[in-house]
Amino acid sequence: MAILTTGNTFSTGQQVLAGSLNAAVNDSSFTDGAIDPATMQFFQTSPTKEQIGIKDSGVSTAKIAALAVTGAKIAETTITPTKLSAGAPAWTTTALNVTNSLDFSPVTTAASGNYGRSGTLVTVTMNAHGMVTGNVATLDFTAGTPNSATDGAYPITVIDANTFTITDTASGTITGNPNVSRTNYYGNATIRGSATVDGNLTVSKNITVSNNLTVSNNLTASSNLTIGSAQVAAPSGSAPLFMARAFVSFDSTRNSSGGTDSLNTARFIYGSKNVTSVTRIASGQFRVAITTAMPNINYCVVCNTSSTLTPRWAGVEPLSLTTTQFDIITDASDGTGINQPYISAVVFG
Repeated sequence: MAILTTGNTFSTGQQVLAGSLNAAVNDSSFTDGAIDPATMQFFQTSPTKEQIGIKDSGVSTAKIAALAVTGAKIAETTITPTKLSAGAPAWTTTALNVTNSLDFSPVTTAASGNYGRSGTLVTVTMNAHGMVTGNVATLDFTAGTPNSATDGAYPITVIDANTFTITDTASGTITGNPNVSRTNYYGNATIRGSATVDGNLTVSKNITVSNNLTVSNNLTASSNLTIGSAQVAAPSGSAPLFMARAFVSFDSTRNSSGGTDSLNTARFIYGSKNVTSVTRIASGQFRVAITTAMPNINYCVVCNTSSTLTPRWAGVEPLSLTTTQFDIITDASDGTGINQPYISAVVFG
């Protein structure tokens, strides 16, 4: 089948001149049979010239080779928020602050087992796999008969302590129980920067917060919660937890530098949180300054004192309560103020 129509048709005995020969080539055009009309089309560049181009729908998924598109071939400004699927990360500028991100670190616990499959459902038997539903496991499948499952990283669904399932990217069946190995899985998350959760957050394993975590609704952790390097153990029962707003322990017989005196000055603090200072007001009376103010004055202060002086008593002066300070009284049984080497207070509310 001819794919060109010449720009000049010669007849028998016609003299071949430069002009007619040039016209035969320069003015030629493609015939309809020169292209696949389903994927290609003609573009008219002038009244006598046209080019072959690819239709918008001409490049199908089947025509792109596996791994043909690489990151180096994609322009940095090509991927925009509108081209991302629902639920994908969004940003407003190209200078994305990557410090505010959720980092999933792999649990590098290698394990092995067996698997079977039916269609896209792959069932893995792996003793004491240690994972929970939603973890992402990196799996390497050996060949079965007549084929194998597809290697890769998959979110898993736990059946029991020794069994879980994944959904393969391809469909197939196998006979027997070929081997499968797990190099790692992703379960623990690290939040870098500040994160805001607008709904309910359920953590089925561990979550580590290295900066600020703001939760505007409920935060549910079915295992342990690690804050900094300290782990908060999951309590039993459903009674609510109420955390302390401030605490302090101090020596009322010494000044802030550690020297022993009975002056009405700042006292020596052993340890504290959200407390700026403790100042002696009078013998047996000490004012605790709160760094970040309490929301109201209806808070609770639990006081304690311990020394060789007996009898001894420590409590808060109710009329002294403000959102930024309160007074501790340490008295003997006759009401005489006593300065104790150890006094402590915890604030709830």
